[in-house]
Amino acid sequence: MQFTMMVRSFLFSILVLFLCVISVLFPTPEVSGQSIKITVGQTGINPGTSLYFIAQKENLYAKHGLDVNIIRTSTSAAVQAMLGGSMQISTGSGAAAFVTATLEGSPAFVLVSSWINVFPYTVMVHRDIKKPEDLKGKTGHIGAPFGTIPDVALRFALTKLGLNAERDVKLIQIARPDAANIIAQMEKGDVQFGPLAPPFDRIAEKRGFRPLISLPDLGIPWQNNGEWVQRAYLNSNRDTVLRFVRAIADAMKIYFEQKEKTVTYLTEFLGSNREDTEYAYQAFLKWADRVPKPKVEGQRTTLDAIKRTTPKAASADPAAFIETGLIDQLVKEGYFK
Repeated sequence: MQFTMMVRSFLFSILVLFLCVISVLFPTPEVSGQSIKITVGQTGINPGTSLYFIAQKENLYAKHGLDVNIIRTSTSAAVQAMLGGSMQISTGSGAAAFVTATLEGSPAFVLVSSWINVFPYTVMVHRDIKKPEDLKGKTGHIGAPFGTIPDVALRFALTKLGLNAERDVKLIQIARPDAANIIAQMEKGDVQFGPLAPPFDRIAEKRGFRPLISLPDLGIPWQNNGEWVQRAYLNSNRDTVLRFVRAIADAMKIYFEQKEKTVTYLTEFLGSNREDTEYAYQAFLKWADRVPKPKVEGQRTTLDAIKRTTPKAASADPAAFIETGLIDQLVKEGYFK
């Protein structure tokens, strides 16, 4: 009897040890879901890129079982990091760099969420520039690397003004997005124009510069601020991406419904005063989509904008660059009312 009990006790101990090993090697979704670690690239500084910051302030990532490492970067650098496997998602980002990389043969990128779908830029110029022709021979500052959204926006604007970005003007870049640098260089006289989103357009105007063309006023569909992932990563980590999109959707609710809290967050994020911040908040509130479902039209404009430098864009299918299933699921869950 005693021997039997000893055998049972031994077998029970072995079973417990086995279950412990299994729980470590193969954690249940509920346990593993509480500590999913991902690295996310954040691009640009304007209210359209602020949702990640609101999510941080409100602990929304933890709410959805994520441990998110945010890295400030540019879209072109995010593409390289994601291809290298050191970054999983790019947030607050526009289409150009991801679409271009895909067309040039990289593993495919897709847009899973997008809430700002207009060009939010105004081309600000020196006070002595009165008309588009006055830009000829002048130097413009991208305020970001070539190939990123401010670059594409400025080139798009120049085309609309009847100018050739390669022949008529000189454009310069910097390694990381910094709109304030455009204003600083304009004040020094090193450059004469550049693309600025709110509140930086207003700040530039108060310092004596003037708007030459406002891209939002053109009503052109353009995917400017959203979440991009590699399609392969989405296919194998759909739940993780869905958790991230839920956190961003929660941040959107705060932006739309809690003005005072949001303006306080944006004042810190943008580094601007309260008055300029509220101006920027209201501008993006006007432009923002309440349901951030990726749109074919925005990708079509992107393809049109890059086809000169990326010939494959002329025949590409814009629908190939979007994935609407995650937002469709959030709609069913009642996220957007």
